Amino acid sequence: MRSTFLKRIRYIAALALSGASAPALAAITCAINNPVWTTAYVQPNPGNNVTPGSIMVSCQRNLVGDGSSVTYTVAANDGTQPSGVQNRALLGVTTIDYELYRDSTCATVWGSDPGDRITGTINGLSGFTPMSQSHGFWACVPGSQTGKPAGTYVDLVTTTVRDGITITGIGTVSGVIVTPALCTISTAPGTVAFTYAAFGPAVPASTAFAVTCTNLLPYTMSLDETVGVISGLQYTLALSAAGGTGTGLSQPYSIDGNMPAGQAGTCAAATCPGVTQTRTLIVTY
Repeated sequence: MRSTFLKRIRYIAALALSGASAPALAAITCAINNPVWTTAYVQPNPGNNVTPGSIMVSCQRNLVGDGSSVTYTVAANDGTQPSGVQNRALLGVTTIDYELYRDSTCATVWGSDPGDRITGTINGLSGFTPMSQSHGFWACVPGSQTGKPAGTYVDLVTTTVRDGITITGIGTVSGVIVTPALCTISTAPGTVAFTYAAFGPAVPASTAFAVTCTNLLPYTMSLDETVGVISGLQYTLALSAAGGTGTGLSQPYSIDGNMPAGQAGTCAAATCPGVTQTRTLIVTY
């Protein structure tokens, strides 16, 4: 019995010694920060709205036997409310399309497919001190996305750092697109031209203009003066509407004038061409 007991003790000790001599596995880990990019988006502008941003990847050794360098990739998904692979920022139920790119010309997408990832290498790792490397990206919002309510549109993209095929870190990129309340006189008014004969009948005249305002944005319109006298002839001006609510598209209006009948005027010649006055159209929102 004594001999059997000793053999068992020696056998267990040998197993323990064998386990202790197994080689340690490399354990370089990488993490990524959580940047936020913000842009103001003017809907009628036709060109891309391009906003630069950057991510920071930090890697460190965790075991004495780890190497001194690591090569990694960073993938970005399509955000929290994509349409297929199209990134979209959301306000209520309305979205604005955008995409993340690896270049400022918005040609090389930053995505989740292996060929679309950001790549990098950190050399010179020593001890257990982390080293970091920055990578630029660009958020591109296509122009002329009209008819959107004014407000703040947001999205959240998930980023993953991989050492080969192993995910070692997860982060986010927050996107904020601010659509300001905006009105423009998209078609300027022309001339309210009266052709009037002394002591003649009343003469109407008008000119058209158009206003483009952010969708759902209320606005009012006015003239600096609605009555005047030119060459001794009185006239009145009125707008076809006092205001409206923006649709994101051009909305047509007119300035309507009237010169009452029976006025003599002060024109000494047969005609008085080229006599003008300037009035100001005001859009308030």
